[in-house]
Amino acid sequence: MAGPKAYGIGDKVRGGDFEFTVNGLKCGISQVGDSFLNQKAQGSFCRITITVKNVTKSPHLFHADGTITAQDASGRKYSADGEAGIYGNKDGSGFLDEINPGNSVKANVFFDVPKGTKLKTITFDAGLFTLAKDAVVTL
Repeated sequence: MAGPKAYGIGDKVRGGDFEFTVNGLKCGISQVGDSFLNQKAQGSFCRITITVKNVTKSPHLFHADGTITAQDASGRKYSADGEAGIYGNKDGSGFLDEINPGNSVKANVFFDVPKGTKLKTITFDAGLFTLAKDAVVTL
């Protein structure tokens, strides 16, 4: 019996009302924003670039906090840093976006991790009120 399908960077995965695609990953970022409005990492930021598409028939609100988590090889779990997301997205994407059916947004999602940490997976939460399973992408 085969296990769950393994997803990687570039694959479309379903998580609740949305279809997610992880487009890229960069770690070791010490600060996001510009010289006036910014946030410094406690450790260092890992930036995940994603595309989020509404695959339902009605508008839905997307917010990376609480929807997306990251895990390292040791099994430690990290939540998205909402404030870094505000400073790290020039157009505010990923922060309380209402996405209409069939539309998508690109966003940077940031995780503040200890320096030198390598992320292993990203989990997209299917949501509390759905029968869908969480989607996991291996980085």
